[in-house]
Amino acid sequence: MKGKRLNKLDRRERIVAELRANPTVRISALARAFGVTTETVRRDVDSLTEDGLVSRTYGGAAVTSLAHEPSLDERYKYLIDERTRIARRAVEFVSPGDVLMVDSGATTGHFVRRLAAETREVTVITNSIGHAAVLGPNPSIRVIVCPGYYIARERGTYGAEVAEFLRRYRANHAFIGAGGLTEEGPNDVSAELCWVKRAMIERANSTTLLVDHTKLGNLGLEVICPLSAIARVVTDREPEPKVQPIFAEGRPELVVAPAD
Repeated sequence: MKGKRLNKLDRRERIVAELRANPTVRISALARAFGVTTETVRRDVDSLTEDGLVSRTYGGAAVTSLAHEPSLDERYKYLIDERTRIARRAVEFVSPGDVLMVDSGATTGHFVRRLAAETREVTVITNSIGHAAVLGPNPSIRVIVCPGYYIARERGTYGAEVAEFLRRYRANHAFIGAGGLTEEGPNDVSAELCWVKRAMIERANSTTLLVDHTKLGNLGLEVICPLSAIARVVTDREPEPKVQPIFAEGRPELVVAPAD
């Protein structure tokens, strides 16, 4: 990383990634790594703090708590290239005639955009109003939207009604996101998000988890399901050595989306 000058957005993405990997990293160390001044990194951290992605500490910064995640709009600003690659690779697992369940999220949002750009005779069941709006104009895609109470920060419907509605259907595949992934399984920051993901996993023949590299090894408040319930994980780079045990048994299958 040292010696390569990053633009502001890329640098801030890397700051979040570094903090996920090393929560005790200091601003001075980040400045040396990126080849910029400590004042530049402080401005980056201040901006990320305003977005809710990190919190300032004495001499450094830390990722947000186990029970907090920025809004969907905020998450869409980061790791755009990585998520685009994940989406492009993930749609290769979709066949004509498939029924898909897709939960609301930033990475799954890139997935449905890629799906909408292609002509596939598929049915998509989703709790995301945003996903439905993206998929709806494609006449080859049938969209079914889950009822429930609407959470604006996630642009999706949640609650018992969503889980009950999903039990009426079966799907070939579920494509879900998560706040983190450890050897325990995928996790997220709130029960509401986890309920929807669990219901989709239960009603699908196979589940694919779409997570960028910063989520590997990341801890969230609540475990969604055992690791064995996930068929494959599509991510944007090879995992660091410390998180490779997640894939040691070959389930879930690790799929790395190639760089352009």
